[in-house]
Amino acid sequence: MLSLLTLLVYAYLFAPILVVIIASFNTTGLTSFPPAGFTVDWYRELLRDRDLLDALRRSFMIAVTTALLTAALATATALGLQRVAPRWRRFLQAYFYLPIVVPGIVTGIALVFWFKRVGVPLGYPSILLAHIVHAFPYALALVLAAFSSFDPRLEEASLDLGATPWRTFRRVTLPLIAPGVLGGMLLAFTLSFDEFVLTFFVTGGGITTLPLEIYNRIRFLISPVVNAVAAFVLLVSMTIVLVTQLLVIRRR
Repeated sequence: MLSLLTLLVYAYLFAPILVVIIASFNTTGLTSFPPAGFTVDWYRELLRDRDLLDALRRSFMIAVTTALLTAALATATALGLQRVAPRWRRFLQAYFYLPIVVPGIVTGIALVFWFKRVGVPLGYPSILLAHIVHAFPYALALVLAAFSSFDPRLEEASLDLGATPWRTFRRVTLPLIAPGVLGGMLLAFTLSFDEFVLTFFVTGGGITTLPLEIYNRIRFLISPVVNAVAAFVLLVSMTIVLVTQLLVIRRR
């Protein structure tokens, strides 16, 4: 009975995603089930849609940059927290996790006012900083989880044997926490790639990411190309997750 209930829950969660994928091959171009026929015309139209491809490329570049910077900041923060007294460590961790509980619309409004006050131009810089703020707590949680099974005596042994702090981090610490860092990087990429609320507030004129482009197209009319791009993004995301899991399993 428990297995059946679990299966029903997963079916309920993933059914809308499956419907979107099926609709991307529907000849009528409507998000309906069952489909009237099979076609790949919407994917061909996607490849010819320059605005959508530009938004896709822009979101991908922002997400990659966000993932790299967020993973670096989360790793540095986790290293620092490991060297803090336990009571202060818990306080600082709670402080770093605050952006998770703050509503996105509140964070977006606050960032807009702050960027204008400190002179950060709205556009690529503001979007990148907003995405880092949004993804940092999640990446930090994964890196800290990797540190939970880390033995600090390994670092002490490396330093006692004459290795420099940088060599110790590169050859001892980083390989042991690599699954957490890789997971944080992947999660930051995913959060940045489909972030809409913060991007809507901090974007500048002429900067349109993929979520904003999709929103602009479905406000008045659902375009069949949106189903195709949604299916494509889902395929890429699942491939990244699968490759990451295979790398982690192989490393273990």
